[in-house]
Amino acid sequence: MNSKVKSRNVLNKLSKESRDNLFKLGKLINMDKGEVLFIERDKIEYMYIIVEGYVSLYRNSRYGDERVIFICTEGEIINEVCMQDDKTSIAAKTLSEVSLLKIYVKDLDKYFTKDYEAFRIVYNSLAHKLRRLYRQIGNSNGTFPIEKRLAARLWKLARDYGKDVECGRRIKFEVTVTLLANMVGAKRETVSRIISRLKKEKIIKHEKGVLTVLDMNNLKSIV
Repeated sequence: MNSKVKSRNVLNKLSKESRDNLFKLGKLINMDKGEVLFIERDKIEYMYIIVEGYVSLYRNSRYGDERVIFICTEGEIINEVCMQDDKTSIAAKTLSEVSLLKIYVKDLDKYFTKDYEAFRIVYNSLAHKLRRLYRQIGNSNGTFPIEKRLAARLWKLARDYGKDVECGRRIKFEVTVTLLANMVGAKRETVSRIISRLKKEKIIKHEKGVLTVLDMNNLKSIV
């Protein structure tokens, strides 16, 4: 896993005592791939931390299309804003089988009062997510060619969520054309054409949702 992704792992940053107390406070739940955890404006009273798996955070456009904002994985908090408001500002869906730590928000007040370092780590997690959002807004300029935006997204997915295999770097969760279209804010047909071209040029391999970047340098050069 990429070092930038590792740096977002809240659970790893906690001391053993803090982590043990957090797990005692919460409850482990499991979800299947493709399940919706919550939608925008849902009223929820729990904070969710990913123990294992991948979750997509997205918003729906006024036309009903999904726009993926973040992909989160092991150790990341899905909904830090629950500490400020019990209504969600984003939706969450699992991209794989997922194990989550579910913690009642009202129980967190007492936990943080006794453990300031844990509070600081969670606070920094929210600040880090805001910085990521600012960067994405800066990189999502509609005048930037879709092929370059898609190439950049594929490169980052492979870097952050890929594993080295004999032929290249394979992304660990299913990557559909629909998911990619939702990530770059483009029509599915447009993304499909670009993916087909990248496959013909032997830059990527994409079969049944399994996406492998065959040439990371060539892909990056498109950007």
